[in-house]
Amino acid sequence: MTYDVVISGAGSAGLSTAIFCARAGLDVLVLEKNSKTGVFPRGETMRPEPIIAELLGPDFMDQISFNRTALRRYYSPGCREFFSLKRDHASYIFHWKDLTEGLKAVAEQEGVTVLMKHEVLAPVERNSNVVGVITGDGKIQNGTTIVAADGYNSILGRKSGVNFSKINSPVAKRICSGIESDFPGMEFFIITPGTLAKFKAHPPMIAFIFPRGDGDAEAGVMVLTGAMPPGKRAGAPSGEELLKILKSLWETYPVFSDKLKNADVSFEGASIIPMAGMHHDASSVPGLVLTGDTIGLVEASGGCGIVATMKNGKFLSRFLADNDVKEWNRRLMKQYNREFQKSDIYCHISGKYRKLLPVMRLLLNRKWRYGSFDLLWRVVGKFNRKA
Repeated sequence: MTYDVVISGAGSAGLSTAIFCARAGLDVLVLEKNSKTGVFPRGETMRPEPIIAELLGPDFMDQISFNRTALRRYYSPGCREFFSLKRDHASYIFHWKDLTEGLKAVAEQEGVTVLMKHEVLAPVERNSNVVGVITGDGKIQNGTTIVAADGYNSILGRKSGVNFSKINSPVAKRICSGIESDFPGMEFFIITPGTLAKFKAHPPMIAFIFPRGDGDAEAGVMVLTGAMPPGKRAGAPSGEELLKILKSLWETYPVFSDKLKNADVSFEGASIIPMAGMHHDASSVPGLVLTGDTIGLVEASGGCGIVATMKNGKFLSRFLADNDVKEWNRRLMKQYNREFQKSDIYCHISGKYRKLLPVMRLLLNRKWRYGSFDLLWRVVGKFNRKA
């Protein structure tokens, strides 16, 4: 059998794409290497957007969320100063697995075939087109369109020439209970080079606490890879090294430690979020299309790529339906790239990168004296109070 669409990865990107493609009348197969969705809980916050209800129904996020907050607080290096602000809309805070299982259930209701424990090992090519994938059991799954939604180190993405070291940001996190905090919103701790004496060569980082309510929280630290020169990004700390940094922050870093040091930890792990740039061609090989973390659809300002990937899944489904795609060629691939680069979601994500990465490199990838940052935080805080 040849499916209209074969998707590698049953995360939010792959399943959202599958749902929209199925609703467009396409036969869809999703392949996932794990036995369950949502094995590693990545960023478990999401701002409200109409497309979420379009995919999952109007009440789904209210049902799975255990907290919502519009409040943010940002601490200067060393936590000598902070400023707070309130967003226009309260973000959902939820379990990643609840979201992915909800998407999987909707996908299957829409007629999508989802095969778990089916790892994609390589693309299948014919006449310079990708026409299928080989799975771990040695079988070939044929598809007119192959979608790479298999994450930050995608096998299919590497086939498209993605340089993951330039777009990926390592992150270490813990899920915990019993935190001691008097602030009900999300908290961010900017850590510039030289802030941590114990880790002399550390890159710019940001630690975070996302409250889940009743003293529970998701807390961790991420490398701000986008603030580093592209040539040095490959030297970012590994997941194991970042877990050591998180442990040290947990025990000794001002304010962060005060809130967390007595908390009970139920989960600890390291992963990667592509938050340092995009791979601008959504397709570099006819028949193979990238989405989600594989292409870097994550906002530079906040690390949430869920809404972006949902919107991109809808965009791809419309392109396939509008063009009645039965076979790919280089002309169609170039057309898709042109339309993708004109899309609202591409313009939004790439625009954020263009504006924020130069500022991040200028301000955060240097060892400043604390007084300079203290002054900067006071100015920004005063501006926010006026706003």
